[in-house]
Amino acid sequence: MTPKVSVVMSVFNNESYIREAVDSILNQTFKDFEFIIINDGSTDRTREILSSYTDERIRLFDQENRGLTRSLNRGLSLANGSYIARMDGDDISEPERFAEEVRFLDQNEKIGLVGTFAYRMDEQGRIVSLSKYKTTTEEIREDLWADCSFCHPSVMFRKICTDEVGMYREKVGPSEDYDLWFRITERFDVANIPMPLHKFRINSLGVTMARRFEQLRYIMLVRLLAEERKKYGQDSLERWSLEEISTTLENFLPKTPENERTVLASNYVYLADVYYVTGDYRRSLNWLARSLWFKPVDLRGWKLFGKILVSIILPKAILRHLRRGAPFVS
Repeated sequence: MTPKVSVVMSVFNNESYIREAVDSILNQTFKDFEFIIINDGSTDRTREILSSYTDERIRLFDQENRGLTRSLNRGLSLANGSYIARMDGDDISEPERFAEEVRFLDQNEKIGLVGTFAYRMDEQGRIVSLSKYKTTTEEIREDLWADCSFCHPSVMFRKICTDEVGMYREKVGPSEDYDLWFRITERFDVANIPMPLHKFRINSLGVTMARRFEQLRYIMLVRLLAEERKKYGQDSLERWSLEEISTTLENFLPKTPENERTVLASNYVYLADVYYVTGDYRRSLNWLARSLWFKPVDLRGWKLFGKILVSIILPKAILRHLRRGAPFVS
């Protein structure tokens, strides 16, 4: 029997989080799905953990490491469902996620793709903040020109979307999802459900952090391609050689030591803020020190440094007063 939903997940060395991710899918209140997992050449215990599952909905495929984009496209090509749900190997989906997304798509036939609000969590699973996104087609189409309007592993879309606009494109590098959202919104209505139905992990060693500089350059490329399609009805990506793409990226944002340091500093202060929110002040100071090393004159960094000091010193001052039996007056 053909499932209604095909869940597509590519994994690479996710042994620390894969069981929690898989369990969150298998424990969905909506049950009519197949779970396509592409093991993209993992060298840790990921394959061993995945093979321990006996749920018949899981379809596990092993391959040599090909990268995320190729792996996702392989998963899409294997999908039998009329709806495609994305998932990542270090994230967690709330039990009602699929039920809410399927209900939404069933009730809104013009909507091709739907995402959800999502919690950001750190490597230990501690909640950092709630990420909210635009919810209507008009808002999302406008917002895409400034930011990515979907949490990638939270989305569910009709298979007809990728049948019509194509799958993820390798030539747009680490911005393959951003490029796909643009192409889908040009043909279909889209939406976000204003409910936090997903949790995505901020991993200091993750691909997004490591490739942030390249991602910023490819974001500019994706927008250029969208402008071309808006003007001419098609873009020139497939006609461009890798050398031409490289030249275009260099024109957008030259790969100079200064530019790379600026992006690294921004990454580091972001991570420092994540660990500050979760109360891990030691790691927060560690990342903040790296940020200020690259960018000493950074108001955001120094403000965060002040907040960390207050968080460390103030509780100790209160505790000293309480131990002395004296009232603490702020």
